[in-house]
Amino acid sequence: MYRKILNMLMFFATIGIFCSTSLQAQESDAVSQVTGKIMDSDGHPISNVLVKSFEAKDKSITNKAGVFSIEVASEKDQLTIDEDGYIFKVIEIIEGELTEPNITILNMGNLENNVRLPFQTFSNNRSVSSTYTITGDELASYPAGTFLETLAGRIPGLQINLFRNNPTEQGASASLRGQGVSFYIDGIIRDPSDLTVYEIETIQVIKDLSGLAALGLSSTNPVMWITTKTGEKFKKNVSISTESGFSSPTAKPEYLDSYNYATLYNEALVNDGLSPLYSSTALAAYQNGSNPLYYPNIDYYNDYVKKASTFSRANLNFSGGDEKVNYFSLLDFVQTKGLEKIGDDTSSNRFKVRGGVNIKLTEKIQFNVNLSGTYQELDNPGQNGNFDLFSYIAGTPANAHAIAYDSKYIVSNDFNSNIENNLLYSGYSEGVNLNSQNSASLLLDLDSLLDGLTFTGTAAFDIYSNVRNGKGGSAELYRLLPNNELERTQEEIIEPNLGPLGDNFTRSTTALLSLNYDKTFGKHALTMNASYYSGLVETRRFANYQPVKKQDFSYRSNYAYDDKYVLQLDLAYSGSMKLPDGNRYKVYPTAGAAWIASNESFLKDSKFVNYLKFFGSYGVVGNENFNTFFADSSGNATYNSYYLGTTLWQNVGGWQSGIEGNRGNGVNVYAIQQEGSTNYELPKMSYLNIGLQGELLNKTLAFEANYYARRNYNQISQRSSLTPSLFGTGSFLPLSNYGETKQWGLEGYLQFKNSIGDLKYSFGGNIMYNRSKYVDVDEPEALDDYRKLAGTDTDLYRTYAAEGLYQSESEISSRGVTQSWGDVQPGDIRYQDYNNDGVVDEKDIHITGDHAPRIYYGANLNLKYKGFGLYIVGQGIADGVRSLNTSYFNGSNPRANYSEVLLNRYPVTNDIPRLTTLSQNNYQSSTFWLESAAYFSIKNIELSYTMPKAAGTNFILPNLKFFVRGKNIASFSKLSKYNLDPESISAGVNSFPIYRTFTLGVSCKF
Repeated sequence: MYRKILNMLMFFATIGIFCSTSLQAQESDAVSQVTGKIMDSDGHPISNVLVKSFEAKDKSITNKAGVFSIEVASEKDQLTIDEDGYIFKVIEIIEGELTEPNITILNMGNLENNVRLPFQTFSNNRSVSSTYTITGDELASYPAGTFLETLAGRIPGLQINLFRNNPTEQGASASLRGQGVSFYIDGIIRDPSDLTVYEIETIQVIKDLSGLAALGLSSTNPVMWITTKTGEKFKKNVSISTESGFSSPTAKPEYLDSYNYATLYNEALVNDGLSPLYSSTALAAYQNGSNPLYYPNIDYYNDYVKKASTFSRANLNFSGGDEKVNYFSLLDFVQTKGLEKIGDDTSSNRFKVRGGVNIKLTEKIQFNVNLSGTYQELDNPGQNGNFDLFSYIAGTPANAHAIAYDSKYIVSNDFNSNIENNLLYSGYSEGVNLNSQNSASLLLDLDSLLDGLTFTGTAAFDIYSNVRNGKGGSAELYRLLPNNELERTQEEIIEPNLGPLGDNFTRSTTALLSLNYDKTFGKHALTMNASYYSGLVETRRFANYQPVKKQDFSYRSNYAYDDKYVLQLDLAYSGSMKLPDGNRYKVYPTAGAAWIASNESFLKDSKFVNYLKFFGSYGVVGNENFNTFFADSSGNATYNSYYLGTTLWQNVGGWQSGIEGNRGNGVNVYAIQQEGSTNYELPKMSYLNIGLQGELLNKTLAFEANYYARRNYNQISQRSSLTPSLFGTGSFLPLSNYGETKQWGLEGYLQFKNSIGDLKYSFGGNIMYNRSKYVDVDEPEALDDYRKLAGTDTDLYRTYAAEGLYQSESEISSRGVTQSWGDVQPGDIRYQDYNNDGVVDEKDIHITGDHAPRIYYGANLNLKYKGFGLYIVGQGIADGVRSLNTSYFNGSNPRANYSEVLLNRYPVTNDIPRLTTLSQNNYQSSTFWLESAAYFSIKNIELSYTMPKAAGTNFILPNLKFFVRGKNIASFSKLSKYNLDPESISAGVNSFPIYRTFTLGVSCKF
């Protein structure tokens, strides 16, 4: 397999080298010298700018007066200027002459000049959408194996949630304005999990319907429209980057030693009126360590968890082009490892290749091909790769049993698993992920038919495959008896071969046809687009197979007058497999407008306002991602969303007539699995966005602010609260449309950049405030008003209100209120009897006023001084609460590991309720366990030094950059005192920890 990978890498490297060298084949030996001067838009000279000649391959650096002198090809050549902070510029050299020696390069500003929307690219002036642009180069400072991690703190309204941290199962989700994000890579909806920052040209974050309407039913969620690199004309680059370092947990749970665990467990038993389990002799032995065989004190973290693992990343890419061909080729490798101290590491080795070529076949025809492939090896320890080291530690106290005696592994009656056996002898799994994304496009210039008319046709074929094999096994296991005797409880198991654990694939086939018209008539500019999108996604998981088809027809018309006033109309004609035949297609409209106020006469020459735009849009679209799982007092019901109109039956057994010994022929018995639904349509979503965008003070200050309002209505519902149970419950009920929620909020950013002498600096921040409310809810009319959802915020805590801990028996008896989880004692949580009926039960659950986070923010700082650079990104939450009602804090699983938090239990303090092995009173969801969710985390730091350009003109490795990078550097919150990560309090407790990573690396571009 490694040979195949090597051959693939060499193939793509050859493409890059061939393209790079072939573009140099036309170079002329005859050269001449030209001199010029580079200035900014205000006419000020710019020093230390690198100028290159494409054909003659010469380089020059401007002096303090902005002047350069360079060799160029005598016949024809191009000068390229690629200066950080300025727009890339190409100057034509005709017959060895520089016709305009004074060259002005434009400040890039903070706003992107072009906005890439589905199937069309607009200038920012023409866009009526709320968007945000970030480049792949901006994300390279983040040493991570997953692309999504690198976005943390950088984009207004975006939250990144790491829900799986295991190196072989790294999982991150993105939500924007409280909604899940969809990902389109080169115009095709795709999984971004193996995407690398080095292959990304731009990420266009599209937030509202005016930007998304062309996607039809896929426009219900915000989209990251990702464009991969393809190379630019006259801009040849070979880039190399490599870095290595170490990763350590951001959090380390703190568990009790054997003595303290046994002491607290005894206390929990006594609190329940039971006898202590551990004698004073045992406690003394745990404390003094006199008999570690019978009274062990195992420090699992110290003995079996490494302090750090390794992380490595390397990348090589080629790019460039001329008037005929542009190309890009990439080779990438990422390695991440686990924290197991003995046995085989959890590990992931991922190889990525990408190759893209744009070919101008004629003046009217352009063809491009974009291919990528990922090969990822995954290794996990334990039986079939299922051993979770951190869950084991959380579930096994330090005194569970000794690890080994006389080279034999020990278990006990209560804890029949041995950590060393799990890590060394219980088996493992090997997995391979293969991901291939391939597309080809044909672009036709149809000016001969109609001036401004173009056509694009794209076909894409992607396949994702996961194959996982594993095996089990075990060493001999023994139970320790008195007098150092052993009793075998488990024979040795050796499984010689790996067996199949999973064989899944997803295959996606996409066709896209797009007709574009773009024409300017004096002060009038009209752009129109008509697109057809067809996609088929086929998924197989072992024997299960499910195809999903999607078709969208869309039309967009964008009209601008005098580069000041913009109107846009979008129409989507979309179909869904989740609707019955004959009623699958609907038309969904969206309209938007923009006013570029800075182009008005009263602002056009303003020194303060460089750019100012007001924009807004409103639209409606269907939502086929609706819920088909319902739970009520009669049980759970799940409907098949692709067959809602069909009554489905399932075999529930068999039946034979007659009596025992004299039975008739058997027949199958069927029951209704799902009642067919006929009176329903797709739920709808409407979206309003109103925004303001601008640049001030010579483009040093950029800002944007948006108000958004999303309405989800006509939701799919059982209407069970209005249907008497006599007519059926659960899946016997047909589905219809009922239910509505509303969401609204504010988000924006502010970014300032400037320079003082050789110091270039920028800093800024982004913020989002998000709210949502239930409007119409399927709930019983007779329900008490305070228990109803309708009219309340969706993020409010509906829970018991805690009034502290009971302090005495007299307090309990004098109160005269019964709590529904048995007798209470001093040290138990006292709950409010909200409805004053003398009993605390589910009727006392109410809205307490506490809510989940609503304010999210990010901040950044970028400093450059001569060759030195410092970049910092952070993110945080400013309000809201979270629940700490887990066994780590409440001790709800007393035979698992007790955390050090429980040392502060009642009666030592009132921070934690009394310990118990029986009562469920203290484990109820209540305000007692709510803690502030506010935090600030430094997500990314890069400290770098780049060699001077003057040295780079003759140096063997120009643009040489040395750097130190880090991610998840530090967090500040009320959870810091518990040594837990505020972004995921379960990380490192019962799941793999989040990594803090530091790397040392070098990169160069030539």
